[in-house]
Amino acid sequence: MRPLVRCLPALAVVALLAAPGSAQQLYKYVGPDGRIQYTDRLPPGAQNVEKITGSRVSTVGPGAPTTEGAVKSGAPKTPAEQEQAFRQRRTEAEANAKKQEKVAQDRRAHDQQCDTLRRQLAGIQTGGRIAVPNAEGERVFLDDSQIQNEGARLQREIATNCN
Repeated sequence: MRPLVRCLPALAVVALLAAPGSAQQLYKYVGPDGRIQYTDRLPPGAQNVEKITGSRVSTVGPGAPTTEGAVKSGAPKTPAEQEQAFRQRRTEAEANAKKQEKVAQDRRAHDQQCDTLRRQLAGIQTGGRIAVPNAEGERVFLDDSQIQNEGARLQREIATNCN
């Protein structure tokens, strides 16, 4: 019995060393956002999937990468390239945000101008007396034909600019 007891630790060590050969698989692939992803399951429909087992790396799946394929996919390889790609994405995102803010600001100014024109037209259509300042700063009341002309001008401007 004693020799068997001595063999048990050696058998346990051999069993533990054999375990990594049957260890879980690890897959490396480039996700849709351009980031490198690692997973224990084969991603469905992923391109350029690499199967990683221990120190061995093998390619699986339909999109087997070549040196040209890896370059064309845009996946950065070195940390410097990854940093450069990150900075470029950040710069593009900032430029896009500025562009969207400018568009939103222009839209707000346009909407405000249209609201002012509509209020002026509503004021003219109420039928009251309309006064405007002249060159000397004095109030001058418009006659009926001037009010109609101003109303027509405002309607044309609203129809042209405020759809």
